[in-house]
Amino acid sequence: MRVTPNLRSERGIALVVSVFALVVIGALVAGTFFVGRIEQITGYNSVWAGQAAEGAEAGLAHAQANVDASTYLSLPVWTPAAPTEMAIPARRLTSSGFGISSGGGVAFTDTIRRLNNTLFMVRSAGQLRTPSGQVMAEQSLGALMRIAKPTIGVNAAVTVQDPIKFNGNSFEVDGFNSIPPQWGAGECAAVDAGNSDDVVGIRSSTSTGAGAQDMNNIFGFPAKTVDNDPTITSATFQDFLDYTYTTLASQPGVKTLPLTTPYNGVGPILDGTQSPAVCDKSVLLNFGEPFRNPPTAGAIAECEGYFPIVHGTGSQTKFASGSRGQGILLIDGDMEIVGGFEWVGLIIVRNEMKVTGTGNKIYGAVLTEGASVNTAGSIGGNVEVHYSACGIENAVNGVAVAVPLSRGWTQLF
Repeated sequence: MRVTPNLRSERGIALVVSVFALVVIGALVAGTFFVGRIEQITGYNSVWAGQAAEGAEAGLAHAQANVDASTYLSLPVWTPAAPTEMAIPARRLTSSGFGISSGGGVAFTDTIRRLNNTLFMVRSAGQLRTPSGQVMAEQSLGALMRIAKPTIGVNAAVTVQDPIKFNGNSFEVDGFNSIPPQWGAGECAAVDAGNSDDVVGIRSSTSTGAGAQDMNNIFGFPAKTVDNDPTITSATFQDFLDYTYTTLASQPGVKTLPLTTPYNGVGPILDGTQSPAVCDKSVLLNFGEPFRNPPTAGAIAECEGYFPIVHGTGSQTKFASGSRGQGILLIDGDMEIVGGFEWVGLIIVRNEMKVTGTGNKIYGAVLTEGASVNTAGSIGGNVEVHYSACGIENAVNGVAVAVPLSRGWTQLF
């Protein structure tokens, strides 16, 4: 018996198939949009993380280039019992450099931890922020820094290659370690009661030039003078481990003195345009403040920590009476002091040094090469040259810079 299909029972199947197809297509479209959205968000996150990482790298660069070595050296060594580290206020990257952080953009915050006498751990947290200050991404990098500074071998109050010509008996060359007279006890380590930090008065690779009549004015340990010292060569006056005379003279911020006529008005200067006032390091003849108030009224405390490199490039560099400063004084030619000159730190003269007049006081050390003359120069008038390990250390630290221990950095998180 033949049965005819009942087509009424299949009515509506097209609708079911269509709905199913729409569901499948909708799921595919939704899935595609979802995957695309995930990829878009992932891309945003990658870009944001990259910008935050750039901020962290900028923070490491800032800690190296813009934080004074004296700031590093002022930190105590970190220990679990005394976990001291320094935090640098957050800064934001701008088109002109680094600015105080506020609002949106890329910013970083640095922290510095001292691991030992010369090694430091710098951590930089870079952030990408919205205009309202919400953090969108953060990356943290770390780098090991060391303090690079010249290592200048000083084992005498005055070091020369050629004899000194002494005029008169009012001078004093003292190799016994001393603290600059106006400096406070907290600025320097205590002087050893023994002789462990004392040096010879005058050393020379040939003859010091000192005669029997001069010995009452020269002091030192283990001897007042040392002649024919084979350790004194041209390298003594030019090679300083991480630096040379030339690289020291080419450091950023060096004060260059090209004139052969006397320089007047050498002394510390305040920048009164800022509040509070700061030491105006841009002034050519501002060489820092070796005095203290008290006892010297008018001494500028803001310049006490400024120890510049001063480079005399002329055939002769002269300082007028009343000049004062501190740091490292590099003289390519001759140097002449005519009275009332006071300096704390190092003086390195490639030719000869002539001292006359009264009131000249140097605390640190003098190295005179006499490269193109027959004598190291002359000392006359009333002049005092006192060896000061503290004065030398401060002058050297003033030109120290932080450098990375390696060329890379470590991603912390």
